[in-house]
Amino acid sequence: MSESSITVLLRQLRTHEAEIAWAHFLDEYGPLIFRVIKYFESDPDDAADCFQFVCEQLVKDQFRRLRQFKPDGPASFATWLRAVVRNLCLDWRRKQYGRPRLFRSIERLSLLDQEVFRCVHERGQPEREALESLRPRFPELTLADISQAVERINRTLTASQTATLRARASTASRSSNHETSGDFLSDPAASPETLAIEKEKLDLLRRAINRLTQDQRMILRLRFEEALTLEEIARLLQRGNAQRADREIKNALSALRSEMNSLGAIAGGKDPHPSVKVKWEESV
Repeated sequence: MSESSITVLLRQLRTHEAEIAWAHFLDEYGPLIFRVIKYFESDPDDAADCFQFVCEQLVKDQFRRLRQFKPDGPASFATWLRAVVRNLCLDWRRKQYGRPRLFRSIERLSLLDQEVFRCVHERGQPEREALESLRPRFPELTLADISQAVERINRTLTASQTATLRARASTASRSSNHETSGDFLSDPAASPETLAIEKEKLDLLRRAINRLTQDQRMILRLRFEEALTLEEIARLLQRGNAQRADREIKNALSALRSEMNSLGAIAGGKDPHPSVKVKWEESV
């Protein structure tokens, strides 16, 4: 859907045609929303419940979240929507499994600092993304305010508290792992031996991907599954520019090769499955 079309659609959400516009929206963007959810929730039942939660939040307050999109902003609607759904997935997980209690030292800080702590230190949001999340509650908030709050929080955190936050992030990363979609086409006339080799390739690739960091998996999925441009990835992940996004993609691919090597994908210095590497790299 073109940016002009989505602008018309979002405008219709304010009118008596809102129900029709919402149905059209789900037709167009439902699959995208579900793909983002599947990144966080591999269990089908959890994914379905999370999808319902995301839709409820998007509809809430007469589609307030959707109407916050700025057509003249730096990101396309699809890129912006992915970020919104990602945050809602995190909200759903906290709703299901509970929000960790704030450290007492953080509870003594201002309400703004506490909310910045939740966004940046618990959710792992970049500062600019945290700014967009908090602006509805703090309309005068600036990026400089966020940075200053992060500095105050970092001065407050002890070494053990920092370690606790890292452990929580590691647990969340492991719980969000799931198998890659594996959309590799195989020859329908291939022999059973060939099909077995192809399955072995995919199994190795999936295992290697699940050993990457959450950031590495995310940037590879955005590039190769969502087919985002380097510019879109840089905007979505706050990487500054396309060159930096490109470097991180190449670093993630290098890490993927190393993981496959450690899993036995490469033997005697020779790669027996070069097509696996090509599948990921051919779009870079």
